[in-house]
Amino acid sequence: MSLPRAVAAILAALLLARPGDARARDITGVREFPFDLIRGVREELRTEGILTFAAAGALAANSRFGESADFDDFRIARTLETHQPLGRDVTNAADVIGYPGVLMAAMAATYAGGWYGDNETAKEAGLLGFEALSLAGIQTLILKVSVDRLRPDETDRQAFPSGHTSASFALASLAGSRWGWKIGLPSSMLAAFVGYTRMERRNHYFSDVIFGAGLGIASGRAVYKGRRNAYPDRYAVSPYVSPFGAGLSVRFR
Repeated sequence: MSLPRAVAAILAALLLARPGDARARDITGVREFPFDLIRGVREELRTEGILTFAAAGALAANSRFGESADFDDFRIARTLETHQPLGRDVTNAADVIGYPGVLMAAMAATYAGGWYGDNETAKEAGLLGFEALSLAGIQTLILKVSVDRLRPDETDRQAFPSGHTSASFALASLAGSRWGWKIGLPSSMLAAFVGYTRMERRNHYFSDVIFGAGLGIASGRAVYKGRRNAYPDRYAVSPYVSPFGAGLSVRFR
């Protein structure tokens, strides 16, 4: 069974659970998945999302079309073509770690495990993670087709933006927003590592990675805020301060 079919099978099993099952009420969030995506898009159109995309777009444009000597797309690509400090084994591992399909399957499995094991934390992590990846993935695919940019290794024209990077930062942004910097910081470092390896493998230019990171951050934040606002009775709110900024943290009920 292919990976997309495996993910679809997991979701179908959850969606088709019998209403008479005592746990069927826990699947309400899954059944509202399309509405959660719509709420996420609406959140991205608010001030925070617009500013995130604007900043990422400005940095990406400067890298591609600006005159910066240090952050020039083509200069970085030429350098990494001849100097690959991490090596193929490491970048191949990162290719799997950050692959959107693998991450989506992991989130679906996390939710399924939490549902069957009656673990609320696992259920929340799996559900929100899957939604963040879906929102980031849809936008990434639309841009890849629209921009039609040739990759540095010239294998195809799906360079902009980096899907591995947008997926990794979507989860990192969600983790930092929901669980604070102790989880968000290492998640962001891992996402940045994945983004770098995409350049060392010559799959992407620097601007592809930068915009992918911004897209992922916006998606993770949008899903988090959309779910929080849609289900206020399921969250306990308290103030927090972290490297991601000050705000309100929530506990899922």
